[in-house]
Amino acid sequence: MSDYDYFKSERLVYRPFQLDDLQAYVAMCNEGSRRRWFYFQEPACLTEEFWVKEFEQIRAVWSRKVHLLEERAGCGLAVTLKETGDLIGFVALTKFHGPDEELKDVEIGYHIGEAYQGHGYGTEAAKAAVEWGIAHLLQRGAEPKIVGKAEHENVPSRRVLEKAGFRYAHAEQYVSVYELLAT
Repeated sequence: MSDYDYFKSERLVYRPFQLDDLQAYVAMCNEGSRRRWFYFQEPACLTEEFWVKEFEQIRAVWSRKVHLLEERAGCGLAVTLKETGDLIGFVALTKFHGPDEELKDVEIGYHIGEAYQGHGYGTEAAKAAVEWGIAHLLQRGAEPKIVGKAEHENVPSRRVLEKAGFRYAHAEQYVSVYELLAT
C-alpha cells in the first residue's frame, strides 16, 4: 500500500479491511454495545457473507485515488492498534447511504469493539478521520463540512463527537446531529 492508502495517529493505524479481519469484525458487529445502537440493521449485516462483500467494496475504493464526494461505498477503514496490529473497530466518512441516497453533508461513523472502549480510541479515530476528510475536501475545492449523528441516549458516542471537536447542532427524531465546520 502507498501512503495514500492509509493514515496513522498516535496509537492507531487506519487501513482497508482485509479478509483476515473478517471473524473479528463480525464478532464486533454482534457485540451488545453495537447491537444496542444498530438495532435497525437487517440480520444479514451480522454475517461473514455480508461483510466479505462490504470488504471488497471498501478495498475497491482504496485501490484507486479516492474521491470522498463520489464514493457510494463510503470511505471506511479498519482501525488497528499501531503497537500490535489488532483490529479494534472502524471509522468511515461517507456522502451516501446506500446506492441512491445522497446525504447533504459528509457524515462520520465509527465503532470501537467492547474490549477496547474507554481508552479514547474512538475519539482518536474520529479526529484522525476528520483531519483526513477536511484535507481531502479542501483539496477538491469542496466545503469542508462533516457531521456526526448519535442516538439521543448514546452518551458515549455523543462524547466522542464532542471530544473530536464537533458541536451539537440540532435534534432529529432519533438522533442528535453534531457539526464540525473547518475554518
